[in-house]
Amino acid sequence: MASQLHLPSPLRSLSARLLLLTAAFVLLGEVLIYVPSIARFRAVYLDERIAAAHLATLSLEAAGEAGVDRALEEELLSHAGVLSVTLREPAAELMLGKLPPVEKVIDLRTSGPMLMIDEAFDTLRHGGQRTIRVIGPSPQRPAVLVDISLHERALWNAMVNYSWRILTLSIVISLLTALLVYGALQLTMVRPLRRLTDSVIAFRRRPEDPSVGLPPSERGDEIGLVQTELARMQEGLRVALAQKTRLAALGSAVSKINHDLRNLLANAVLLSDRLEHSQDPEVRRVAPRLLESMDRAARLCSETLNFARAEVVEPKKTRFALAPLVDEVGLAVLAPDQSGIRWRNEVRADIMLHADRDQLFRALMNLGRNAVQALPDGGGLISVGAWPAGDRLVIEVADTGKGIAGAAQDHLFEAFSGSTRPGGIGLGLPIAREIMRAHGGDIELAQTGAEGTVFRLTLPIR
Repeated sequence: MASQLHLPSPLRSLSARLLLLTAAFVLLGEVLIYVPSIARFRAVYLDERIAAAHLATLSLEAAGEAGVDRALEEELLSHAGVLSVTLREPAAELMLGKLPPVEKVIDLRTSGPMLMIDEAFDTLRHGGQRTIRVIGPSPQRPAVLVDISLHERALWNAMVNYSWRILTLSIVISLLTALLVYGALQLTMVRPLRRLTDSVIAFRRRPEDPSVGLPPSERGDEIGLVQTELARMQEGLRVALAQKTRLAALGSAVSKINHDLRNLLANAVLLSDRLEHSQDPEVRRVAPRLLESMDRAARLCSETLNFARAEVVEPKKTRFALAPLVDEVGLAVLAPDQSGIRWRNEVRADIMLHADRDQLFRALMNLGRNAVQALPDGGGLISVGAWPAGDRLVIEVADTGKGIAGAAQDHLFEAFSGSTRPGGIGLGLPIAREIMRAHGGDIELAQTGAEGTVFRLTLPIR
């Protein structure tokens, strides 16, 4: 029974993560904007205090030598938001109030961007507890230098209020942006992905049901490509599953009749043995072919039964030389009456490998039998060569037959579909591929044509 699939909770879903990431990135962008903007806000505030202080000193110029009384002076300083003002002109110097002790001197003429940022956060850190002195040119008359002193509390309060406004605005913008992006991603990505997920889950539970699959998508993006390929894959798997189901039913049926069929064939072989002793020349001529046909039928039943059972035997690997094994395959493949067929072993005697000797013998024998059957009646050459290529061993089995037809090449390694000769059942090459892949290797058709066919096997050396 398949394990129960648990979908992620809403807080751990892709949608929630997209929402949180969008909000986080928008807030990060707002922070990057806030850093220079708070420095600029502080600089503008100080410029305004200098402009207001310069305006306050105009009363001194109007009063002349008589000056202004103490009450008016304090009122002018209060309106300017400063404690004292010193106005330096090229020809004269004017002053309102008295310069108090200060903890920091700020010269706006030498403030660069990084220094402005550093001093802005320095102001926030000290909490408005300092008295500062600010020197800078007058915005109205750049030739006039204004020197003011003021408590930092008003500046700190203004910066804090500005920061809260920026924070509130940032949260609102980030939430709105996140919701808009969330909605767009929901429509364009999350919902299609959820449909793909539901389709995969439904297909896993009922792979034989054609109604659970998604149709190919008309979208031209990556999600549309995934949906289209998923639909094709599901259809291919559904067809393959139906074939496997039929093969399993075939294996079950063959296993049930195999015992009785073997008994019938055994009785037929015993009766055929008696035919060999018959004095009738025609009977004696037909009897060997009859025996061969019954032996072939018995082998066909055994091979079909073994393949239908899908028995995967773990290779029992040993270290052995390849050349003697190739000689044994040649002796097993060639019949005594096939004198026109030559078997040439081109494997060097020093080539060793680590594999299951019996299984490799079976794979090479299947290739050898196919090669014998591909040769013309006049005979031909079958050659086996091998050489190391990095950490793998390459084995090639070549024949001088007429080649493999194009229609057969498309299903060469499919059971019951890829036979290279008329009347074959197409099990030799699929079995050989199963053996090679169980060893961590593979088999492929290297070349085929009128000059012959070459199959290439690869195996790990260790």
